[in-house]
Amino acid sequence: MGTLSARGVEGYCPQVLEPRWHVRAPRGPVPLFPSYVFARFLAAESFAAVNYCTGAAGVVRFGDELAAVEDGVIAGLREREGERGFVELKAARESPRVGSRVRIERGPLAGLEGVVTRYLPARDRIRLLLAVISGVRQVEVDARHVRSA
Repeated sequence: MGTLSARGVEGYCPQVLEPRWHVRAPRGPVPLFPSYVFARFLAAESFAAVNYCTGAAGVVRFGDELAAVEDGVIAGLREREGERGFVELKAARESPRVGSRVRIERGPLAGLEGVVTRYLPARDRIRLLLAVISGVRQVEVDARHVRSA
């Protein structure tokens, strides 16, 4: 983000505090949206400065349209960070325990049960092992779509 600010562009990378899942996993806050930074700029004036910034893959687009996020969304993230400088997702929901059985309640896999192999808090997703007709498969589902079995 230092490169963005050197170009006169305000950048923001919200952080989240994740529980460590491995001894060598990062300690402390990590990006809430890995590989993404929010940048406030006028496209007509600063598009090239942002799109071709060192380390950037480019501005996110949907077809020919540049992606935009409302100021209120960013303000909400900053408010949740508070003085800490990172968002605490754990306060919103208890993270599922590895090895626990869960039932998928919504989505294309609704009704199936599986065993939690990993919780991914930055993306609020859960990796599960499911026993299906063709064998055991590992899938990733939205954490909001599962409940304890």
